[in-house]
Amino acid sequence: MMRKAPLISINFARTDFRTLSTVRWWLLVVAAASAVVLVVLALTARSYRLQGNAAEQRVKELASAEQRLRPLMDERQQLVGNLNAMTGLLQARRFSWTRFLTHLEGVFPEGIALTRLELHPPNLTASLEGFAQSPEALSRLMIGLQQSRSFKNPLLKRQSMDKGILSFNVVVLYNETASDGPAAGTARQRGH
Repeated sequence: MMRKAPLISINFARTDFRTLSTVRWWLLVVAAASAVVLVVLALTARSYRLQGNAAEQRVKELASAEQRLRPLMDERQQLVGNLNAMTGLLQARRFSWTRFLTHLEGVFPEGIALTRLELHPPNLTASLEGFAQSPEALSRLMIGLQQSRSFKNPLLKRQSMDKGILSFNVVVLYNETASDGPAAGTARQRGH
């Protein structure tokens, strides 16, 4: 026996083909856009990797160049140091200790005893330490240094009295090119 096809067939499935077609089209567009973005990202990553490799190679080249130049720079530093030392020696050789001590003796009044003398050659700063019998003697020393053409800017850095002895520390700039004697218009007298 053969079966007969039913005369009425009911399909309960929704068949909105236009909506399905639109959704399918948008899914294809999104898939294509995703593929394009993926390709762009892959190319960008490759570009960054190539740039990173190039930068790493450049860093290696610079490090190698630095290693080759380091001995030359060390030698240059040593030459500069030697040149500075020689310049200092030449300047020290031209310095007249006799003239300096003579100028210093010219400003020292009676009642002052010098215990330490330091001269710093680059700027010719002299540091004088010693003892004074009285504040007046120390005052006469400071006045003598101020009036001298050979010394500039005397500064009393420290003075202290201990058991009747006045100790002091004076810093002064020495002008080795100055002429002998007191500054013009001043007359210096030795202590009383």
